[in-house]
Amino acid sequence: MDTDFSLTRPREVRAYLAAIGFSPSKSMGQNFLVDAHMRDLILDASGVGAEDRVVEVGPGLGVMTEGLIERAKAVTAIELDFRLSEHLQQRFSDARNLTLIHGDATKTEWPELLRPDPVRVISNLPYSVGSRILYDLANPVWAPLSVTVMLQSDVADRLLASAGSGLYGLLTVRMSWMFEIQRIRQVPGPCFLPPPKVGSSVVHLQRREQPPVDLLDSVLFEKLCRFAFTRRRKQLRGIVKDFGVDPEGLSLDVTRRPETLNLVEWAELANQLAEKSCPFEKE
Repeated sequence: MDTDFSLTRPREVRAYLAAIGFSPSKSMGQNFLVDAHMRDLILDASGVGAEDRVVEVGPGLGVMTEGLIERAKAVTAIELDFRLSEHLQQRFSDARNLTLIHGDATKTEWPELLRPDPVRVISNLPYSVGSRILYDLANPVWAPLSVTVMLQSDVADRLLASAGSGLYGLLTVRMSWMFEIQRIRQVPGPCFLPPPKVGSSVVHLQRREQPPVDLLDSVLFEKLCRFAFTRRRKQLRGIVKDFGVDPEGLSLDVTRRPETLNLVEWAELANQLAEKSCPFEKE
């Protein structure tokens, strides 16, 4: 298979795909980045340097992989499509700092890839599973040092939503707890092949040095938020009661609904429920 073509020249990419009979899959969210300026912007925003270990999700044809190999100490790339995995193996066969995994990132054992700390994650996230992968990465046990991703603009809007808005929800709270989040820029459709039918954004998530509030029980916090946002039309009184805890004596107004609580209030509520559910020793 001839892999000697430029990954940032759309005409050459089209010719290569035609030669191997490859059609990008809509169901797998295969929209290949073919813009050198945008690739370099993402790499710069990621902060990847010569001593960094990096995990790339969904490398596709390898446009980001190419840049990561040049910048990072070690790169692990996870690709689901076996045809693209084969292409990557041939194109980067001489790369000593690259490990290719043919597998599904939604079924990845993240602790094995993200520890020992620190590790950075970078990705042109498949739009169909982007939110799920982000959610998994925000686990407090194995969250990476940073996550720099291309994703749907509406997902970026959800990540950056404020309490009280219609976009504010479980993903907002989960990601904001672990990361400081910044939208780098919007990305025009012609930067991709084929161009996606939805808007795209580059977002950088930097792991917080300290959480906004100390949690008594991080597992309870996650379960509570997940439970509450599946019942976002209900008031906190009913949600807490359904959660199995007596709502009496809570400091928050129990007539409020889930989308009105900010990050600190969610933490305070989780801590109060933890104290009600099982007593903690106090110093």
